[in-house]
Amino acid sequence: MHAYRQSWEKDGFFLVPELLNETDLKEALAELAQLYPSGPEYAARKHHTHAGATTDSPQTPRTKNKLFMQNPEQFAGQIDFPWTGHALDRLTVHPRITDIAADLLDTTDLRLYQAQLWAKYTGATDYEQPLHLDYSSHTLLVPKKRARPQQVEMFLYLTDVTEGCAPTRLVSRSLTRDMSPVPYHVWRGTHPELYGAEVSLPGPAGSLLVYAPDIWHRAVDMTEPEGARIWMNLAYRTAGTDWLGLQSFPRIAMVPAWGRFVAARTPRELALFGFPPPGHDAYDEDVLEGMERRYPGLDTTPWRAALTSRNPSNSASAHVLP
Repeated sequence: MHAYRQSWEKDGFFLVPELLNETDLKEALAELAQLYPSGPEYAARKHHTHAGATTDSPQTPRTKNKLFMQNPEQFAGQIDFPWTGHALDRLTVHPRITDIAADLLDTTDLRLYQAQLWAKYTGATDYEQPLHLDYSSHTLLVPKKRARPQQVEMFLYLTDVTEGCAPTRLVSRSLTRDMSPVPYHVWRGTHPELYGAEVSLPGPAGSLLVYAPDIWHRAVDMTEPEGARIWMNLAYRTAGTDWLGLQSFPRIAMVPAWGRFVAARTPRELALFGFPPPGHDAYDEDVLEGMERRYPGLDTTPWRAALTSRNPSNSASAHVLP
């Protein structure tokens, strides 16, 4: 981890090749195939789409960013968490991923604020973007200069990302440390030196690209014939930073997949989504009973133990007459 920490401090980004192996990804990739076509499948579908079809995009657009409103189809392949199965959902709390976030942010008290799948296909649209910072949609403020980040963004590669499959272009913090974050995008004509300094980090499926919020980066077009690039957007922040965020998880709490996910998680994993830890005064006996009904199968033992410790009168023995 030390080498990655050095890259984080100097450049603001790094790639961990094959952080997750074939065994880690086997079930998740099987679920992924139910959500997205492969590159050849998409190419065949696009070729056979009749002239009257409304779209040949892999998914219906769900996210629109004003900077790229001239081509919202760039975002047509996004699908928000939770997904259709358990294995993909579990990747959002995978310890090898969250341990990296905890190390970089110097805390284990983390919150997950972005979890999205994204697919891009050769020929689907023009994916070129200007260099930009993500704060426009991730925070109410702007990134601090020369301060330890309170958030970290990640791309978990779910397919092999070759140079022809448009790995993200990034510019080292060493070249941009003194740049103003406003505006949050810069053009090749005004900053050719930054475009000339871009680097890309291709890697096999299971690799993890990590970058800081003050890193200028951009998407480029897909060029590999019948190419597909599918990955998971993950972003974590330190607890208490309410001005940071992207997705609101309470708004999806009625989705059945969310209930199944919660029922199989530990308190530490659920804390990533904003659940208060055991012992917090948000819980009492009524809340725990309600959670058991709302999330059938959830083991509330840790919360009940903490509740009893906080208030011994809640224990069964306290109600037994001598």
